[in-house]
Amino acid sequence: MSDYPAVNGFNLPEFGMQASAEKPELTKSELTRSDLELVPGVKSRPQYPPVSLNSATQHQIFITQQDVERDKADALLAPLIAACNSGDSSFDVLTIGLSAANGIEELSTTLAGLPLSSSFYVAGTEAFIWDVAKLIQDAGFIMEQIHLLPPVNNQRRLFCPHCYEIPEPVTQSPAVCSGCGRNLLVRDHFSKIHRAYVGVQIDAEDPADLPEEAEELS
Repeated sequence: MSDYPAVNGFNLPEFGMQASAEKPELTKSELTRSDLELVPGVKSRPQYPPVSLNSATQHQIFITQQDVERDKADALLAPLIAACNSGDSSFDVLTIGLSAANGIEELSTTLAGLPLSSSFYVAGTEAFIWDVAKLIQDAGFIMEQIHLLPPVNNQRRLFCPHCYEIPEPVTQSPAVCSGCGRNLLVRDHFSKIHRAYVGVQIDAEDPADLPEEAEELS
């Protein structure tokens, strides 16, 4: 049993993260290499357990993606927002709608004015919710304050370890890297540093060794 808490399905040592705040700076090549090293038997795909309202927090912040599957994202947050308004509850509620294309960076200004005791609930695509989670942490909040709802679709952000390109989200495996053109197998290894799934060239040994049909990602 690990002595470290699991957050959103992750355990700190599984990502090579140190418990101490004195974490050494890494070069780009070292950072990329250490983040991609797999531990046998360790599953690193995020898990999204059911989310309930943190009633001990006065400030409830709901963040939803508006440019992809908006109805699904809104529906995920609706019960939590309703819980804020039920009975004798008197929470301070803030709802924020963002576009992944140009709205996420603007969130930093809003976060700077929020109390450090706030709770956050984020709904959207997987890439969106992890981008938002990083911004929230960069603003001084901790992951335990951030509740990520299940992704609204099966799109995955893919990181290419060969050219370091992060192509547009993919829905099938293998996928072609837009940077180097390699055929990448989309693994269930999620890089928290890159906030993306790590691909690996599927036909590195034999260029003809490709599946007849691409597999739809779940």
